[in-house]
Amino acid sequence: MKHIIRVLALAVAASGAAISSLSRHTVTNITQPGHAPEADRLLFNTSDAFNRIIYPRANTGATGPDPVQQLLHIAPTSNTCAGAPFPNECVISSPSVVQAIVNGFAKYQITTAEEQAALLSWMAYESGDFNYNHNNFPSPGNPGQGTRYMMSPTFVREYAQSVPELRANIGVGTTPADLDATLALVQPDQYSFAAAAWYYNQHCTDAQKRQVQAGGQNNWASAFIAGCVNTAMDDRRIAYWIRACEALGVKVTQ
Repeated sequence: MKHIIRVLALAVAASGAAISSLSRHTVTNITQPGHAPEADRLLFNTSDAFNRIIYPRANTGATGPDPVQQLLHIAPTSNTCAGAPFPNECVISSPSVVQAIVNGFAKYQITTAEEQAALLSWMAYESGDFNYNHNNFPSPGNPGQGTRYMMSPTFVREYAQSVPELRANIGVGTTPADLDATLALVQPDQYSFAAAAWYYNQHCTDAQKRQVQAGGQNNWASAFIAGCVNTAMDDRRIAYWIRACEALGVKVTQ
């Protein structure tokens, strides 16, 4: 069957305004305490100036994008939290999660599909398909390390300080309990799913960003993973990146 491209705006226009067409999506057969599906929820105000996240789907005559399915393509086991080792940290791919990611991309000006693929794959990989919001391994984990990309306590504090409504609640202590208290400020979805976009905006150089924007596995691996994130490559990380590229319609090249 011939496939078509359904488009969903994910990044913000230069003004930061979100205006124009509206997308709706209904979630069924997914339940999780504290993260209930939102049937027929209005997802996004989108602008023609936005860059787009896209996912190839069969031409069934349906209109509008399916952003939750896009996210599930990247993080395949994020359809359930049944059996999650830390149930309070787990979230499913849902309209509210998509919205939190979209808001982060908008706020921190993640404006190309190539950059969005890098960040979506990073979050899905580091959080185990959104199972984790705190570093738990080896047990009991690293105090103060978390969000959906597992940022270090130093960056957690810097991130929290950058959010006006959180700034006054940041303590000065450095005990494990103090570090976890600061992390707790940025663990709600609207902050946790925006953390990767904040880091990329603030800590990747312009040269690294240009390489990521240019696309290709080598650019992503050298500029983003090795250069900006300063971590090691492995086959699982590559697989997440490939799925993110597929979900966003980014050509996978070397």
